[in-house]
Amino acid sequence: MNTTGKALLAAGVATAVTVARRRRRTPDDQATGRWLVVTVYRSPEEVQASLPQDLTRWGDDVELRIVPAAGDKGTELRAKPVGETSAHDIRLALRRAKALLEAGEVVRPDTAPTHPGPLGKALGLVTNRAAGGGRL
Repeated sequence: MNTTGKALLAAGVATAVTVARRRRRTPDDQATGRWLVVTVYRSPEEVQASLPQDLTRWGDDVELRIVPAAGDKGTELRAKPVGETSAHDIRLALRRAKALLEAGEVVRPDTAPTHPGPLGKALGLVTNRAAGGGRL
């Protein structure tokens, strides 16, 4: 095997090891102890006055900070899990809070368009599975 082949083999092995390590970690393992942040286009006073219950329901299990965003671009909502609350739940609550504070509601996507052919049936099966709690 020549030098180029050895280099390609080493790069492939290194890539496989990196991918395997990343797959072993769960999203909550990666986010533990990290701040999850969204920027809301409202003043800090408005955000503090109308903070959605989604963010306040955990009490002391989540550390929450409301700070002005850089460059007067609104407010940063920062949340960090301290107790047993998962980072995934906090991330979803931050997204919903951003939608409520900026638009007044959490917008739901429309249903997927249907097509009578075989591809439309396959799309229907996939979207029904995703709507039932699965992932695409």
